Amino acid sequence: MKYSFSKSKISQLKEIMAIYASAQEYMASLGNPQWGKGFPEEHDIREGILGGILYTVKIDDEIAAVFSALTFDENYIEIDGKWLTEGNYLAIHRVAVAEKFRGTGVATYVLDVAAPQLARLRGRTSIRIDTHEKNLPMLSLLSKLEFVRCGTVTLFRDGTSRIAFEKLI
Repeated sequence: MKYSFSKSKISQLKEIMAIYASAQEYMASLGNPQWGKGFPEEHDIREGILGGILYTVKIDDEIAAVFSALTFDENYIEIDGKWLTEGNYLAIHRVAVAEKFRGTGVATYVLDVAAPQLARLRGRTSIRIDTHEKNLPMLSLLSKLEFVRCGTVTLFRDGTSRIAFEKLI
């Protein structure tokens, strides 16, 4: 399979929203409440596109996954634990794989190829990501890709805790 990634376009909004809706249902079916309250909503996705932080991964000409990449995350200022670095990271969020492409390795591509490329382009030395303790597929992937569990962070939007990971690149 030939993967590629690029910044998302507003013309892709409907398709991206469908991918997130499917991911929300999938997470709920696994007992993971991470996105259970409708997050991300349309305005979150639209802001991500317009802000240039939302990316689409395509396999051939189809959108297979989406993710956000930020050079700063206020949720990562305080951690119950210790980050590997003092900063200079790329934060990856909202990774969602289209139902048709689950199990094809596209999430691995996001975290092992696309994110490190973006991080290097932005002069970053690490990648940070967080996930819910019940997000077993993501926890397994992060372990497989040798992300280091650094502790827990609390999200400002709803006060819930997430397991925080970092990987040097």
